Amino acid sequence: MTKILYISSLCSDKLLDYIFKTANQKPEQAVQKFHKLVVNGFANNKDNCSVETLSTIPVVSSTHNRKVWILGSERNNGIKYNYVPTININRVKNLVVFIYSFFKIWWWCIFKLSKERVLVCDVLNISISLASVLAAKLSFTKRITIITDLPGLIVTNKTKTKKIASTGFHSIFSYMVSNFNGYVLLTKQMNAVVNKKERPFMIMEGLVDMNMQSSKNDLKLKSEEKIIIYAGGLYEKYGVKNLIEAFKMTTDPLARLHLYGTGEMVENMNAHIGNDDRIVFKGMLPNNVVVQDQLKATLLVNPRPTHEEFTKYSFPSKNMEYMVSGTPTLTTKLPGMPHEYDEYVYLFENETIEGMHNTIATILAKSKEELHEFGQKAKEFVLTKKNNAAQTLRIINFVNSL
Repeated sequence: MTKILYISSLCSDKLLDYIFKTANQKPEQAVQKFHKLVVNGFANNKDNCSVETLSTIPVVSSTHNRKVWILGSERNNGIKYNYVPTININRVKNLVVFIYSFFKIWWWCIFKLSKERVLVCDVLNISISLASVLAAKLSFTKRITIITDLPGLIVTNKTKTKKIASTGFHSIFSYMVSNFNGYVLLTKQMNAVVNKKERPFMIMEGLVDMNMQSSKNDLKLKSEEKIIIYAGGLYEKYGVKNLIEAFKMTTDPLARLHLYGTGEMVENMNAHIGNDDRIVFKGMLPNNVVVQDQLKATLLVNPRPTHEEFTKYSFPSKNMEYMVSGTPTLTTKLPGMPHEYDEYVYLFENETIEGMHNTIATILAKSKEELHEFGQKAKEFVLTKKNNAAQTLRIINFVNSL
């Protein structure tokens, strides 16, 4: 049986709820949801593997006032959550995380008396992943990484991007990422960038919660208004500004646009919305609240422009979340999205503001019944082909083949 130590920033629901309530800035939830789906997927494959986690706590000094985090292990749904002690002070935090993690992981590797032990790392958590690589090399332990994004291509403000590029961050990242035995990638385009030594890799563009099978998207419970939802990073580079402008051209009296999330556009959101009271900024809400709102909506949209370089190296988790809700998804033709998805989503054929408006107007003109049937087909597709138990079983088989 494969013994997995999953290394990331994943928190239990209890800890994440505490951080969400007490933080100065609400944590991004997409990363947490992705890693939770993976770990729960491993747990559902208990005949093939066992899994426990080692996690950094997803806070920094600017987002949370608590300075000392020493938390005990937790058990939840058959998963043991272990947390790295944290001193939440700039630079000190990274050093403490690295030192503690190295010895903790080395100890786990040495005393897990199994040739099938493996470390599965989120490589974007630099301090703990570097410690993982070094501990694994010393203990002759298999290590793979799941890469959900590429540093330097993650959307952020220009000042921060410049600062990162001017440090040794990329040198450390390049060394670390080249020392894994295998790679789980979201798009095939990622491989040429991160897998310079041409080691084994697999593509897993995303995964959905198998428990969403029991979540009902009932046509009778749909809102009377035609609600369009965008949930994610509120960045102009993600196409959100163009989406707002395209929606403003809509003449359907029942049309509404609801925006969820945080990002650089929040500061001037009133200016972006203008005097169009059909557009509502909902802010950063817990994921379970957003999911419930998605079930009642008419259309879920991802306007991410395809000409941006970063779109080749990511598969937005929101697309998977949208599709499994059973509400129709409208997205751009992302270069990293396999063609098998095309028949289950609506596509922007023209990404100009006018082109986006025309697509939205065409979809809103369809009957509720047609839209509902289309959304249900997408839900069935991802629940059958991309559920987290099936996708993580592919990872287990991949690990065992190394």
